[in-house]
Amino acid sequence: MIKIKLSTILLLVFLFGCASSIETYSTKDFQCYPDAVYLIRHAEKKIIKGEQDPELTKSGFNRATALADSLSHISNGVIYSSEFKRTQQTVNPLASVWGTKVNIQNSHDPDRQIKRALSHCNKIVIISGHSNTIPNLISLFGIEDEVSISDDQYGDLYLIRWENKVPYLNGLQVGE
Repeated sequence: MIKIKLSTILLLVFLFGCASSIETYSTKDFQCYPDAVYLIRHAEKKIIKGEQDPELTKSGFNRATALADSLSHISNGVIYSSEFKRTQQTVNPLASVWGTKVNIQNSHDPDRQIKRALSHCNKIVIISGHSNTIPNLISLFGIEDEVSISDDQYGDLYLIRWENKVPYLNGLQVGE
C-alpha cells in the first residue's frame, strides 16, 4: 500500500486545480453581437497620496459630461463600470441621460466583462475601466491592434463594431 502525505495531495490539488487557463471567448461563440461596444478609461482623477479610490477632478467631471453629451443620441444602451468611484463617476452622467443604471463589474474579471458585454444583442454597450484594463478588454474582444494608454492619457473612446462576425476598432476623442 502506498502512503501519500496529505501535504503532497494538497499540493497536487492546488497545482492542477489552479492550472486551468482563463476562459477566452471567440466571436464565433456568439449568435449575435452588440451594435457597438464603447470602452473608455475613467476621466481625470484626483491625485491624493495613499488614496486607492479617488474621485474625479473638475476636469474629469467636465469630461464625463462631454461623454454623456457625445452619446446622448443613443437610446438602447447598457453601461458597465469597474467597482471604483472614478469609473462610475465617468459614466454616471451618461446613465442619467440614458435613463439607465450603471452595472458594476469587477475590474479583475475581464472574461466575465467580455461575456456580459457580448450578451447584449443589438444594444450599445459602454465599459468604463482603467488604463491597465481597457487595452486587455480590447484584445479579448478579438482586436489584434495593440492599444496602450499612458497614465496621463484621457478622453480616448474606443469603439468596436462587428461586420460578418469580425470585430473592428475605431478611436474617438471625448472632451478636451
